[in-house]
Parts: sequence; structure tokens; C-alpha cells
Amino acid sequence: MVKSLKDELQLLLQPCANIAEVSKMMSKDKCLVKKHGDEKIIANVNSKVDKALLVPNARVATDKHTSEVMKVLPSLIDPLVSLMKVEKVPDSTYDMIGGLEQ
Repeated sequence: MVKSLKDELQLLLQPCANIAEVSKMMSKDKCLVKKHGDEKIIANVNSKVDKALLVPNARVATDKHTSEVMKVLPSLIDPLVSLMKVEKVPDSTYDMIGGLEQ
């Protein structure tokens, strides 16, 4: 537990990171990432990052100075929000809902 707290403290003390999007893997330890705008660079991948998660369109945090991929970030869509989406249009009419007029 102390080790995990030290690791978390170390992450908090690091300089801020930029968010990028993986375009494709170039090799085992390098990937093509799209930074803000249309800037694309080939970035090194930190040894602690799970390479299996580096798929196209994955969001990643890159080091501000070296542009090394430091961490895979969750997708922009919150899973709880996606569960609340209406995928099928309800078959309700205005007559079924009281107080509404078309």
C-alpha cells in the first residue's frame, strides 16, 4: 500500500501531460499519435504502458516535453452515460402523454 501511495504521489508531482490519440502502432515501442490540431508525431511508448490497449483512436497521455506515451486514458464516453442513451425511438404519441400538444 505504501508503494502504491508513493507511485501516486510521484505521478502527481510530474509535469502535466498532453492528451493525444493513437493513429497506429509503428513498432513494438513506437506509435503514431495525433496531438491537438492535425499534428502527428511518432512517439515512444513507456515500458509501463500495456501495448495491447494502444489501438487506433485510443486516448493517451503524453509527456509534455518528450511526447512519450505515459498512460492510456479512458474513452470520452462515460459508460454510465452510454447506458442511458435511447437507441430505439419510443412508440409513444402525444395523446398518451398528458398535458402535451403537438
